[in-house]
Amino acid sequence: MIGGMIALIMGCLLAMNLALGMLVFGVVLGLAVIVTCLLSPETGFYINLVYCFTVYFISRILFGDGLQVGVVIDVLIIAILFGFFVKGVSLKKGINQFTHNTIIILIIINFMYGALQLFNPEGHSVEAWGQAIRRSFETFVFLFIAFLVLRDKASIQRYIRVLFVLCTAVAFYGCFQQWHGLFEYEKAWVMADEIRFGLVFINGEFRKFSTFNDPTAFGGMMAACSVFFTVIALAERDKRRKRKLLAGVVLMLLAMAYSGTRTANVMLLAGFGMFVLLTMNRKSTRAFAFVGALVFVAILYVPIYNNASINRFRSSFVGAQDESYKVRELSRNFIRPYMHSHPFGGGLGTTGNLGLTLNPGHFLAGFQTDSGYLQMALEIGWIGLAIICIIFYSVLKGGVTGYFRCPDEEMRPVYAAGTCAIFCFYVGMFAQNTLGHITDMAFYYPIIAIILRAKQIGRQEVT
Repeated sequence: MIGGMIALIMGCLLAMNLALGMLVFGVVLGLAVIVTCLLSPETGFYINLVYCFTVYFISRILFGDGLQVGVVIDVLIIAILFGFFVKGVSLKKGINQFTHNTIIILIIINFMYGALQLFNPEGHSVEAWGQAIRRSFETFVFLFIAFLVLRDKASIQRYIRVLFVLCTAVAFYGCFQQWHGLFEYEKAWVMADEIRFGLVFINGEFRKFSTFNDPTAFGGMMAACSVFFTVIALAERDKRRKRKLLAGVVLMLLAMAYSGTRTANVMLLAGFGMFVLLTMNRKSTRAFAFVGALVFVAILYVPIYNNASINRFRSSFVGAQDESYKVRELSRNFIRPYMHSHPFGGGLGTTGNLGLTLNPGHFLAGFQTDSGYLQMALEIGWIGLAIICIIFYSVLKGGVTGYFRCPDEEMRPVYAAGTCAIFCFYVGMFAQNTLGHITDMAFYYPIIAIILRAKQIGRQEVT
C-alpha cells in the first residue's frame, strides 16, 4: 500500500516537474540506500561495488558527466561503518586482526608519509594534497570494510559470484559498443573534451570504455578479471559452472581487445605468466601454457592486417620500435634529473593535467608521466616509491604464501587467481596508471582483504 502511494506520488511529480521529480526520487533512493547500509553492512558493501562499476555510466546518462562521484562513495563508506555499529559487530576485534599484519602496517606508514607531504616545500597546493589524502584514507577504510565483510570462505565465494556478474555485464556492454557502435550521447561525451577525444578516437575508430571513465581503466580491469576468472575456471570441477566462467572470460577478453588498451595486453600475459609459475607442477598448467603460447604466436603472425584490435594487440609487443615508446623514453630521460634530485618528490597532485589545474606554474605541471611508478617517483619522491614497492612486494608475498599454505582445495585457486590478478595491475603500472580509479575499489582492495584473511581461512575446517 505504502509502496503504491509512493509510486503514484513520484509519477505525478515526474509528470508535472521532471527536475523536481528527479530530485525527490534521488533523495528517496539515497535514503533507502543509506538505511540499507545501516541495517546490512554486507549489502552496503555490494551496493558500493555496483556503484563503482556503474557510476560513470550513470553520470554520463543522467547528469551530463557532472556527478560528484567521490562524494557518494564517502557517504556509502560512512553508512557502512555505522552499520557495523548498528549490527553490534566488534570493531575492536576487527581492528586488532586488521592491523596485526605487515601489509597494513606498511600502508599506514605510507599514509603517514603522504600526510607529511603537506610540508613538502616543492608542493604549491593544499587542495591537491587534501584530495590525495582523502582518496588514500577512503581506500584504506574501504579495505577495512572489505576485511570485515570477507571474513570466511562462504562470504569470499559470494563476493566472487557477484564480481563475476558485474564483470560479465560491463564486458558485454563493451562488446555491444563494438558491435552496435557508440550511442549518440556517448559520442557527444567523447567529443566534448579535446583531450578525451584524442585518447578515445584512434586510427579512425572509437576505443570502447563500457561503463567506465575511459578505455584504459576498462581495458586494465578486463585484463585482470580475465586472468582472475580463468584461474578460477581451470580449477572448477563442476562442468556447468566451468562453462559459465569461461563464457564470461571470453566476453572479458573481447572487451579488453575492443578497449584498444595496449597495456592491458601486457597485463594479461603477465598474469598468466604468474599463474604458470605458481602452478607449474600441474600437468594441466603445462598444457595451458603450451596452448596459450600457440595462440599468442598465432595472433602475432596470422596474416590478418585489416582488424584494428589485432593490429593494436601486435603493436603492444614491438618494443623500442614503437614511436610512442620512443617519445616516452625521451620524456623520462628529460625528467630523470629532477627525480634524482628530489627524494621527497615535487608534491602530491603536481604532474599531468591535475598539476596544471591545482599547481599551475609548478615544474611538473602538465608533464604526462604515463607510468604510474614514474608519477609516484615525481610526486612523492624515490623514498615514497620505495615504500609503495615494498607494499606491492608484501601483497604478492602474502598471496603466494596463502596459496601454498592454504589446506582448503576450494580456496587455493582463489589465492592463485587473486595474486595473478594483482600482479597484472603492478605490471601495468610500468606503462599506465592502472591503479587509482574508482573502479579499482571493487576488485583490487577486496582481493587484498582476502589475502589478509589467508591465515584465518587456512585454520578454518575444510568442508
